[in-house]
Amino acid sequence: MSLRPGIPFDRASELHVITARCGTVSILLAVVALAGCQRIVEVTGTVRIDGKPAKGVIVVFDPASPDKPRGVASTDQDGVYKLRRLGPGSKPGVPTGMYSVKLMPDVDSPGASRIPEKFSQSSQLSRDVTGPSPHSYDIEISTR
Repeated sequence: MSLRPGIPFDRASELHVITARCGTVSILLAVVALAGCQRIVEVTGTVRIDGKPAKGVIVVFDPASPDKPRGVASTDQDGVYKLRRLGPGSKPGVPTGMYSVKLMPDVDSPGASRIPEKFSQSSQLSRDVTGPSPHSYDIEISTR
């Protein structure tokens, strides 16, 4: 039996046709799958207030695009943070794009740094997250 009507059966040529069709379908599926993917970039940095490391500060990256997850981290005693995506699995990094950056004290962290209100709810801080990964974004704020 031949896959091509009117042409005699030749096993080698039939396998070639099947392989070519499967290869084309595989390439199309890969292109469609990649079109829906978001490039994830690991974001780390240090938060300093008046030049000193800020301990116990929650760092929030709010995406400008509603289809992207929020990135959140808490600073350690040296003011260092590493963002994780909110959502199932809470994985490291955030998708590339523009983010509003907000800072607030971690109420569960004893001795947490005090953050001026202008950096929490209506922060003017922003960051365009691009490659390469990891992306370092140090945040310097002043209480003066």
